[in-house]
Amino acid sequence: MVNFFIYGGCVSRDAYELVKDEHYLTGYIARQSLISANSLPETRINTANSSTNFNSRMVVGDIKSSLFSTLREKSNEVEVFLFDILSERLGVYRLQGGRYITNSAELSKSSLLDDFPYAKAKIHFGTSQHFELWKQGVLTLKDILVECGLFSNSIYIETIWTDHSCQGSNVPKFRNWSAHYANKLYEPYFSYLRELGFRSIKPSLDISLSDENHKWGSSPYHYQPEYYQEILVQVFDQISEK
Repeated sequence: MVNFFIYGGCVSRDAYELVKDEHYLTGYIARQSLISANSLPETRINTANSSTNFNSRMVVGDIKSSLFSTLREKSNEVEVFLFDILSERLGVYRLQGGRYITNSAELSKSSLLDDFPYAKAKIHFGTSQHFELWKQGVLTLKDILVECGLFSNSIYIETIWTDHSCQGSNVPKFRNWSAHYANKLYEPYFSYLRELGFRSIKPSLDISLSDENHKWGSSPYHYQPEYYQEILVQVFDQISEK
């Protein structure tokens, strides 16, 4: 049995779901940009009446910049830190005072910013401003993983977006981005992770296809079962090499 801590979008978690009966999930942080994670918590948003469902908890966690504190808290239980950077596609809000929160659909649905009286500005994924802020977050993440003795057990997934399903259909686009465009935006981010020495796994291009029958629906980053199986093969291969 392996104790996983998962951070990021749905790819890491969907892969883990295939082996959840044989392994243990010590922590899961979703929909939280590393820019938000590296920010001071935003204390001016009233989250007291937020729902306790998963989406609301992730929004509140993002507002509180919960990743690093949760990782430190759980570090003694963690054997593998598995992550992807899919949530970065969402971009962030810079709030007056220099704090950041992730521009997620769940945040918009929560209405928590509707009465927020301070200025806010969107910072879009792939811009130089976003990339520089994200790099600061990655450096902090690496420092914490090293501090907790987990850096050598940290693995990120290089996701390849797709325009097609394994059934041969075109998939709905995210913000009208083609897969080629999205993959070009992501490449500097992946390159920086490689530069810092993070271990990576990358499923092959021929199986990087969406699936009309995916439980969350077809999308550029909801894949066929073979994709997740390949992730797990590579994860356990890397674990066994240590």
